[in-house]
Amino acid sequence: MNKLKNITISAIIPAYNEHQTIEAVINTILNNPLIDEVICINDGSTDNTAQILERFGNQIQFINLKENKGKGYAMTQGILKAKGEILLFLDADFTNLSNTYIEQLLKPVLEDGYRVSLGYLADNDSSITKRNLASELTGQRVYYKEDLLPHLERISKTRFGVEIYLNNQFPEEDTKKAPLKGLQALYKYEKFSSSEALKEYVKEAAEIAKVIGEKNGLLNRDYKVLELLSKSKNIRELELYTTKIKNPKIREFLNRYVLKYIRR
Repeated sequence: MNKLKNITISAIIPAYNEHQTIEAVINTILNNPLIDEVICINDGSTDNTAQILERFGNQIQFINLKENKGKGYAMTQGILKAKGEILLFLDADFTNLSNTYIEQLLKPVLEDGYRVSLGYLADNDSSITKRNLASELTGQRVYYKEDLLPHLERISKTRFGVEIYLNNQFPEEDTKKAPLKGLQALYKYEKFSSSEALKEYVKEAAEIAKVIGEKNGLLNRDYKVLELLSKSKNIRELELYTTKIKNPKIREFLNRYVLKYIRR
């Protein structure tokens, strides 16, 4: 795929405790001829993610946040730093990222006239590529920088719910969702201990649920339940609080995305 003349692309990679995969991810992006600039944001990692990124020297733009500020804040720092007209956002936990996936993600914007591209992980079986919750929550995204600038204040304050927030800001006809068949990433339980994985996953889910609820008006009662849910220590507590949620979209999200994943 050939890049349009005079158009620049900045790749932005937020990272929190991704020492297992981030080096390979960054090397893949650096070797892609379409990318003009690579910006990595260490979001207060407690492992050696920052040290790995420092070794790249001037090959990347490195933003090192001493405290964990959340994905939305990290993305905002990357946007402010970026010089590219088009911004490519990628997660840092892939185990087999390749130029093919990067090009599949960029193509809808570079060649097909879309303003937004969302690439989501899909099974190699072509029958399992339906648009689903994974396509809504994906961190693999392409935007024009100018389209994101009006939203920076809100993005910076939205932690794990930033993808849902962004989905609500752009019309469906301007957005292309593409299945990235065979792309693989580490699960949380492969990156953290069992207790830490549950803690991180539940915290993330509660924040996403709040953003989902905001579109239709989040009941004060549901907000309080989500606060309790975010502190769940085991799956039984999580199941109990989920049944108490009145908002049907939030309850569906928790059942399909959180409980189903944790049970598996």
